[in-house]
Amino acid sequence: MRLVPLTLVALTTLTACGGGGGSSDSNPVAATVNAGSDQQIIEKSEFTVSAQGSPADGTFTWERVSGPALEGFPAEGAEQTITAPDIKLDSELVLKVNYQTDGQLVSDQVSIFITSNNQLPVAVITQTAPEELPSQYNDVITLSGEESADIDENGSVDSYLWTQLDGPDLTADSYNNQTISFTHPLLESNTAMTWRLTVTDDEGGSASTEASFTLNKTVEVIIADAGEDQQVIEFDTVTLDASNSEIVTATKSCFWQQLTGETVTLANQNQCITTFVAPDVDTDSELSFEVTVTDSKSRSDTDTVIIDISPKPLGLINDTGMSDCYNNSQKINCDSEDFPSQDADVGRDSVANQLDKVGQGDLAFDFTKMNEFADELPDDATSFSCVRDNVTGLIWEVKEASSTLPPSTADRAATNHYTWYLNGSSGVQTGSVQGAASSTCPSTSDCGLQTYINDVNSSDFCGGTNWRVPTYTELLGLLDYAKQGESTLLNSDFFPNQPSDTQLSTGSSSFMPYWTSQTAADGTSLSQAYIIDMSSANDLAYPKSNTAFVRLVRTPGE
Repeated sequence: MRLVPLTLVALTTLTACGGGGGSSDSNPVAATVNAGSDQQIIEKSEFTVSAQGSPADGTFTWERVSGPALEGFPAEGAEQTITAPDIKLDSELVLKVNYQTDGQLVSDQVSIFITSNNQLPVAVITQTAPEELPSQYNDVITLSGEESADIDENGSVDSYLWTQLDGPDLTADSYNNQTISFTHPLLESNTAMTWRLTVTDDEGGSASTEASFTLNKTVEVIIADAGEDQQVIEFDTVTLDASNSEIVTATKSCFWQQLTGETVTLANQNQCITTFVAPDVDTDSELSFEVTVTDSKSRSDTDTVIIDISPKPLGLINDTGMSDCYNNSQKINCDSEDFPSQDADVGRDSVANQLDKVGQGDLAFDFTKMNEFADELPDDATSFSCVRDNVTGLIWEVKEASSTLPPSTADRAATNHYTWYLNGSSGVQTGSVQGAASSTCPSTSDCGLQTYINDVNSSDFCGGTNWRVPTYTELLGLLDYAKQGESTLLNSDFFPNQPSDTQLSTGSSSFMPYWTSQTAADGTSLSQAYIIDMSSANDLAYPKSNTAFVRLVRTPGE
């Protein structure tokens, strides 16, 4: 009980007329009120609060100060019968009574301690899928706790927990949702399963229920699964995986065999998971494989998988010939993340050991030797007139041995060198320079490139009359950068009789310049063309009046 007096001072004046008069002051009695004793009750039960006030005949007014909400408040009257509210947690309800009498207002408070009396929820399990019962192998079975409920008027189910008590091993999507789903397993006989559902309400109260269901046996007791069909690129490592095959026994074995397509080698035919390397293909190709899965009772089933293989986009130019990777100072493993995507990691060289070559060559280079009629020769031929690059399709000139320096050598001697002089569709190309006769080559007219081209074509050399000076890109495709530090970056097995790297050098540095057909843009004179130094792989805009070596090329069929 809390007593809080509020006293209003009333002034009463008595006045008399005529005769002797007088006056008197009357002090009212101080008002008091008592709200009663504090109470301990249970939620939703009735209780009564009764106030007493003095002096009598005053008015009582009740109001809620704090705590759960009440219906019917504020209320008037000394006594109030109240139903305790439904609460989630133990709570304190504070009520105040105001008493007014004789111009005075006093108040008092009372505390009602309400204890929560949670009613436990009800757990209910129903099967909602599949629609057609009984369920069969591979059906998705769904159990639901949706019909579970909290009995409390203002309560709700806060969480769900599913527990499998018996039955086959099942993998559910989640064990903490209102519903739980799993796939009907492969079974050799009808099998019972039991699930427990525990629900917890918003006040922490829990209740459980259990339900049993029958899982039906499967007609086929072993189902082979060769995996999904795949689309891969040639040279990829392909994985065949039958591990998802289903059996009712504890163990199984697998055996793979190829049905169609270019024959490949499986890492292990007798494992459920095996690999192979996709073969070199020129067009989109298809391989098919069959797996036989056998259980411990010698029952078996088969399944097939299709592997579609596409050519790797390697391009129609040669790679660099590099098989090693480097950092800033030394050779490193090519799988370094600090120095990724080097030449040895990408392109044709990275799959050189898997390429199906027509001829031979280092790494991804692929050359075929040919005679003077452009007929193919064996790879070990020591005498040949030209070489076909099987990557680009171009046919390259092979030089003759040089017994002396120009101008007394043969027409196709490697030591011959020429000024840049070429004809075009509209005549002599801008910037061409005619070389002096017999100065750098055996020609008696001039030693420019066009004269040499005309001489070679007139002889129908190596089956063609369309010999020309290569473009920059074409000539660059012959360079093998793995030969850095050697006198030439050309493979001497296919390009013998090369000139000396000192023949055209000035000073002490090596220099083996070969002309390309591409003019360098240097203003209006167009007096320079690109050369490639076959001793260093450097390119250079070179004056057309200077001399350089040449290796002619032609495109078959043009």
